[in-house]
Amino acid sequence: MAGRARKFHDKFKFLVEIDGIVQTGFQKAGPLRGGVEVIEHYEGGALLPDKSPGKGKFEDITLEYGATENLEIYEWFKNVLDAAQETGGTDQDEYKRNLSIIEQDRAGREVGRWDVYGAWPKEFEAGDWDNTANEKLIRKVILVIDYFEPA
Repeated sequence: MAGRARKFHDKFKFLVEIDGIVQTGFQKAGPLRGGVEVIEHYEGGALLPDKSPGKGKFEDITLEYGATENLEIYEWFKNVLDAAQETGGTDQDEYKRNLSIIEQDRAGREVGRWDVYGAWPKEFEAGDWDNTANEKLIRKVILVIDYFEPA
């Protein structure tokens, strides 16, 4: 019985949808990475530990995009900063957002989707200006997340 040829998804074609933010043109997104801590138990003089799973955690993700007049992502970051310093009326329910990273084929059809929950920006970078560069100005935001899963 012959197997089917595997088809790998392209890395370069994707969209990011964020609750309440209209931002297009993300250059990079990710990585989506999670892990489980290991708890080691040494029982009764054993030389080798018994290992069991501990706490789970999901790592921060980074979004990079070309700078435009759209400042919605900066405003999101500012809401978190205001909440942390208690200078604004923003609470956790207002600054935590869900997002989706949508994998597409070359024709733009959806081939995969990852949903990310409870995201909020912990760092925002407005860009790195260089008068000798030919590149466009790139903004970067690092998001803390609660968890992710395939849709």
